[in-house]
Amino acid sequence: MEPLLTVNHLSVRLKKKGTSLVNDVSFQANSGQILGIIGESGSGKSMTCRALMGLLDPSRFLISGEVLFKGQDLFKLPSKKLQLLRGNHIAMIMQNPMTAFDPVTRIGSQMVETLRAHQPISKEQAVTSITQELTKLGLGDVPRILNSYPHELSGGMLQRIMIALALLLSPELIIADEATTALDVHTQAVILEEFTAIRNAGISMIVVTHNFGVLAKLADDVVVLRDGSVVEHGSVYQIFDNPTQPYTQELLKASNLKRG
Repeated sequence: MEPLLTVNHLSVRLKKKGTSLVNDVSFQANSGQILGIIGESGSGKSMTCRALMGLLDPSRFLISGEVLFKGQDLFKLPSKKLQLLRGNHIAMIMQNPMTAFDPVTRIGSQMVETLRAHQPISKEQAVTSITQELTKLGLGDVPRILNSYPHELSGGMLQRIMIALALLLSPELIIADEATTALDVHTQAVILEEFTAIRNAGISMIVVTHNFGVLAKLADDVVVLRDGSVVEHGSVYQIFDNPTQPYTQELLKASNLKRG
């Protein structure tokens, strides 16, 4: 299967201190599949995703390596072309929903503006699509939500709004950075079912998590990160049934998952 995204020897360092945050990371995300990236807090999961999306400040970070999306090196794209690619082809669900929205603009206006920037639809069509998606993700009283400011909504609600927006953009690849962390168990189950439907629809995903249970539900392949480096990479069955590295074995033991 031809990879949709290929990351080759990605490294990230702080410019001032020279501290290494991501060390020679390589992996592939295949079309129509879900790649899981797992590791403890501080293992470099989010930094890796922000780097490959071009979201790190170049004045603070020194980034090297190669990130190919359908054979095109994202690091060599002009900023305007990269901005167009983000959203239309690659969408990211951020880890902290509280900082993902403009605090002085109502949620509905932000969602409609984003959707219309990427799709040739009317405001009324955008509102209809947004309402349907938010309802599907288990949010009630959608008109009130759309009329609210970000600080008037909970972190879990904002997380579901980010997920809905990513789904509405219909990208080829969705990167979900700890997308279920702020959600209760019931809502997490709804989101995981939605992610499964996304994969079944042929959309690829990278799911970043510290929860092996999430990967057991979703992933085809798994990358295990520790201290910014890949310690193990293989199919979900290989990682769960026959992990070769002590760190992966300890993570699995801590997750208390049972085969089957």
